[in-house]
Amino acid sequence: MKNNNPLIIIGAGIAGLCTSFYLTKNNIPHIIIERGEIANTWINERWDNFYLVNPNWAIKIPEFGFGSKHFPSEDPDGYLNKIETVNYIQNFAEHIGSQIYTNENVNNISKKNNEYIIKTSKRILKSNTIILASGAFGKSYIPPINTELSNEILQLHSAQYKNPSQLPEGGVLVVGSGQSGAQIAEELLENGKKTWLAVSKCGRRPRRYRGKDSSWWNYEMGSFNKTVENTPFEQRWTCSPHTSGSRGGHDINLIDLEEKGLTLCGTVKKCDSNKILFNNNLFENLNFSDQHAINWAKKVDQYINANNLKMPNETIAKDLRISNNKTHNINEISAPKDIASIIWATGFRYDYNWIDLDITNELGYPIQKRGITKFEGLYFMGLQWMHSSKSAQFVGVAEDAEFVVNDIVSKL
Repeated sequence: MKNNNPLIIIGAGIAGLCTSFYLTKNNIPHIIIERGEIANTWINERWDNFYLVNPNWAIKIPEFGFGSKHFPSEDPDGYLNKIETVNYIQNFAEHIGSQIYTNENVNNISKKNNEYIIKTSKRILKSNTIILASGAFGKSYIPPINTELSNEILQLHSAQYKNPSQLPEGGVLVVGSGQSGAQIAEELLENGKKTWLAVSKCGRRPRRYRGKDSSWWNYEMGSFNKTVENTPFEQRWTCSPHTSGSRGGHDINLIDLEEKGLTLCGTVKKCDSNKILFNNNLFENLNFSDQHAINWAKKVDQYINANNLKMPNETIAKDLRISNNKTHNINEISAPKDIASIIWATGFRYDYNWIDLDITNELGYPIQKRGITKFEGLYFMGLQWMHSSKSAQFVGVAEDAEFVVNDIVSKL
C-alpha cells in the first residue's frame, strides 16, 4: 500500500477473515486487529446451546465451505452448533494464515490528510486503507425503561445469556420473540424454569415445508439475493422470524410452547420498582406470527406451481388456537416476586462514536454502498443488509468481501 503502511482490517470474525482471504489472493499486505479472540462474537455473545438456523449447505466460505475437505460435517441438512461454528471460523483463520493481533481494541480512528490514524489499546497505527469488519449488528440494546426495575432482579441481554444455570432461582421473563428470544424461552422452559415471554411482532418460520428446509426455499426463491436497491428500508429491519437449528432443526411455535407451560404476554409497556406492565397486543402479535407463516407458505406454493415442481402436498392453515376471545392478556407481573431475572432479546444498535468521521446517517446507520464509503480508503464489511439480505450470513459474506477487495485493487 502507499507509504508502505499495510491495509488494516478491524475484526477477526468471518467478514474480516473473508476479506483477508481475497486480499491475500491479490498479494495486498494487511493485518487484522481483533478486540478479543478470533470469532470473538461467537464465543462471547452466543448462548451455549446456540445453533445456526441455516443448514450446512448454505455455508459458502471460499475454499472452506460445505463440501470442502475442511468442512466439519458431511451432512448438507445439518446445523452447526456454537462450538463447531467457533472452531470452523478459527480453522479458517489458520487456513488463510492472516497476521492477526488479538486482544487489541481499537479506541479511535481519525483522518489526517489522506492517512487514517488508528489508536488501539496497545499502539498508534497509520494506514491509507481501513476495512471496518467489527460486527454485523453493533452493540446490544436494552430499552432504558429497565432502569426503573428493582436491583434485586438480574438483567441480561440475550448476548450475555449462556445457559439456565446462570440464572437465580425463580421465574424469568424473556423480552422479544425473534430468533434469540424465542429459542432462549424454549430452552428455559425445557429446563424447568417458570418462563414468561413478552411477544413482539415477529413472524414464525416453518423449519420444513413441502419436502424442503425453509432456508432451501428462501434460497431457491431468491430471498437471499434481495438487495437494498429493491427492498425498502423498513422491510430490511423487521424482526427475524423464529425457527431453530437445534435437535436437527425444528419448528418453534409459541402456542405449542404455551401449551407446555410458557406464559405469553404482550410487549413491555413500562417498568417500575416492583412490577412490569404489558401492552394489550398479545393477540395481534400472535396473529401476525401465524399469518407470516401462512403467507410464506403461499409464496412457496406459487413458486412450485409456476415452476411445475413435483413436491409433496402440504398446507399451513390458520392456527385456530389463536383467538381474540381466547387469548388472555396479562396486564402486569410482580417483580421480583414473580420473576427473578429478565433476558432482554431486544436487538442491537450501531455505535461508531469511536470514529471521528461522519460515517452514519441520522438514524445511526452506516453510510455506504456495498461497503464503499464517501471516504477514500474506508470500507465496511459484514454489515446486516450491507448489500443484500445475506450480507451478514455465511451464505453471502464472501461475495461482499470479494467485491470490496476488487474495489481496492482497482484503485491501486
